[in-house]
Amino acid sequence: MLATRSGHLLRPCRLVICSPNKGKLFSSPVSQSAEDGHEFKRLWPAYREEEMFKAAHDIGCKTLNAVYRYNTVKPLDPGHVEQALRHFQRNVLNSRCFFKERDGKLWVCEDLNPDVDFEYLEGAESSAIINEHINKPFRGDRSPTWKARLVPVPADAPCAMPEIQAAFPHQYDLVFMPHHSFMDGLTVAHATGKLVGLLNDLIAGRPVNDEPFGVYLNNEEIGKIDEGIAKDLEKEPEKLESAKQELLACDTPPILCKAFPPPGGKPATKFVYEIINQKSLASFTAKCKANGVTFNSGLEAVINTAIIEMVREAGVEGESHHMSIHLATDLRRYMKRRPLLIYGVHVRPTVHRIETPFDVRDDFWDYTRKLHQRLSILLKSGEALQQTVVREMTLPELSPVEYHAAGPKPLREYGLTNVGDLTPIMPGVGEHLQQTNVSIFGSAHFFGFPMFHQTCAFRGHMPYTIGYDTSYIAKETAGALMDRIVTLMHDLGTSP
Repeated sequence: MLATRSGHLLRPCRLVICSPNKGKLFSSPVSQSAEDGHEFKRLWPAYREEEMFKAAHDIGCKTLNAVYRYNTVKPLDPGHVEQALRHFQRNVLNSRCFFKERDGKLWVCEDLNPDVDFEYLEGAESSAIINEHINKPFRGDRSPTWKARLVPVPADAPCAMPEIQAAFPHQYDLVFMPHHSFMDGLTVAHATGKLVGLLNDLIAGRPVNDEPFGVYLNNEEIGKIDEGIAKDLEKEPEKLESAKQELLACDTPPILCKAFPPPGGKPATKFVYEIINQKSLASFTAKCKANGVTFNSGLEAVINTAIIEMVREAGVEGESHHMSIHLATDLRRYMKRRPLLIYGVHVRPTVHRIETPFDVRDDFWDYTRKLHQRLSILLKSGEALQQTVVREMTLPELSPVEYHAAGPKPLREYGLTNVGDLTPIMPGVGEHLQQTNVSIFGSAHFFGFPMFHQTCAFRGHMPYTIGYDTSYIAKETAGALMDRIVTLMHDLGTSP
């Protein structure tokens, strides 16, 4: 299984497969150009979320990486993987995109003759590859704006689905590293979920369809909603001021850093990783349903409880603490439905604040219901969108480059993204290979919080990653928090 808590990159045998393209890719033109023999089309001026991720990637933060475990009947041919990635690039428009300036404005552009960045690495470990790339700058001004690394895994390495391993004994990790400006978590999950089908067809010698997987859109719809919110707030200055004060009240230093002094040093991201087993996941999910809350609300309540218990045991006194949590809100819930999934970067930060008693475990499900009610109002009312508009209307705004150059200080307890059960969009089943796990790794430093909790469900189990800023959280603290979360989820899911 993917190494947990540590990983060392060996001296790998590299087989680089980036053969010339076998044909140019075209779609409906917006503005076609050629510079230095490089043919491309301008799609739209970059919007703020795209610019924010570009500025972050330029200095080596806010990266998004994923690791897919493939189990195969026979040894996997790296050539088939390279072919599958080329088909993937044809199916996914944003995988062909990059940034280019025109008249001082950043534009999203499509490369009409893209290549791929793929390597087959024998003797490497996927965890070490993540650690190698997670803190590196990732320029977005030239395609390809994604990387893929295939790593053979020992046959006797643990498998999240041992019942599959018997018939599919050969194991591989595919490390996928996209530029976050062009792909958010849902885009990555949906698009890369097709890779098993592509690979399976190529191994079987079947033809592969190059029709688009999704529709790549900008933020025009959300921009119009923002304009409407701004106009309404201009008519109600008292409401605008109240919303501003609510946002400012959410800016509080993380209590975990009060109990466990930050190590200091240069900000960087490292990870702790676990897999919540099928039994624990199923029992906790059932308890959430029985108490009328979503799994996501239950998970957040577990994390809050774990943090509060750790700081109380470390000697921090008090009856309660107001916790501010950074959530990644999927903006598709506010956009018009399409026949295909909307691709691109369509997420925004939302702050969720809740008072958490120091004895929260004693009334855990009452607390979780309150948390769930608050979250539901936040999302259904559109307040998640309003927060961004209020910030832009009332608070000093730095450019994306200035914001990241300043090194934002943690003002949230943690960030959380749970992309839900990926099995429907990433079934991972084929006669020649099956996907037995997916793990998500996002950087946490320079993000406004000291740690980032990332999880999903996949084929009955739950990979769980905590990315932590090494200048604020020690390895031992992150490991202890993960252990407590796992234990709490099991205990709360199985208790009467």
